[in-house]
Amino acid sequence: MNRRDCLLLFALALATPRARAHTPYGRWKLLRQRHLLIHSTRSDPASDAIAEKLVATLKRVLPKANPLVARAPDSQRIASLLTTGQAVLAVMRPNEAAKLFKGEVPFGAFSVGSLRVVLQVEGHVLVSVADFPAHHAWLLAAALTEGAGSASNSVPSDAELGVPVHPGAAAFRRGEPLEAMQ
Repeated sequence: MNRRDCLLLFALALATPRARAHTPYGRWKLLRQRHLLIHSTRSDPASDAIAEKLVATLKRVLPKANPLVARAPDSQRIASLLTTGQAVLAVMRPNEAAKLFKGEVPFGAFSVGSLRVVLQVEGHVLVSVADFPAHHAWLLAAALTEGAGSASNSVPSDAELGVPVHPGAAAFRRGEPLEAMQ
């Protein structure tokens, strides 16, 4: 077999569906279990910068959370990840979070009502899924407001954004102790 035939066979092998389905993220589920992933989008550079700041704060204040930034191509991909249980936290624009919560365009194809706001940060919101544990949301709200040393991080009220605030974050805003969440 000559070199040209070998290259042709190699190219055909790569073209098979199984080979095309290969991804370097074969252990993605394990990564999600070991690290607290905060998703951002490449299409919104501000969300990516905010996610990096949040992760830096969490690494300092809650190092056992093993926080990392995960980047999605756009907000539709984040919506897909959140509504299918593949992601639990994401930085979004408030208007996009409200549209996702209500199931409005461009998020009409995703399940609605399962989004909750944990924090308002620099014109964006950190959102989670409704079944994110209340004590985790309380810890995140505490770490990212008190630990950040910045007045720009705050837990909003339900009326401010059109998306309900996560019960754990709301409990932190009301001054309830962490023990009440467990």
